[in-house]
Amino acid sequence: MSLSEIAVQLLDGLNAQLPDSGFRLQGIEVHLGKMVEVDPEHLKAALCAMLPRVEVQITVIDALLKCTDCGAEYPADEHPCPVCGSPHAELCHGADLQIVRAWGETM
Repeated sequence: MSLSEIAVQLLDGLNAQLPDSGFRLQGIEVHLGKMVEVDPEHLKAALCAMLPRVEVQITVIDALLKCTDCGAEYPADEHPCPVCGSPHAELCHGADLQIVRAWGETM
């Protein structure tokens, strides 16, 4: 999927939640997980091109694993589990790509 297609999907989801009229979008905050193979600056540029005069904030979310043996949560770069040494884990965070906040004004 291209960067512009990703940006369009994010904005389609946002537009579905905004009022049909009488609202001016001023800014959005996007969470981008480290495991998502998208460059934050390129994503920001694509969104800014589609939303002129709208502030775009990108927050990169670290990858977090959860040990399926002991339940400990830990950063992905500490694998295997630093508590019990198990190599068995699932991804808890870090594969996210979503608009988590939008703000604007009613006109």
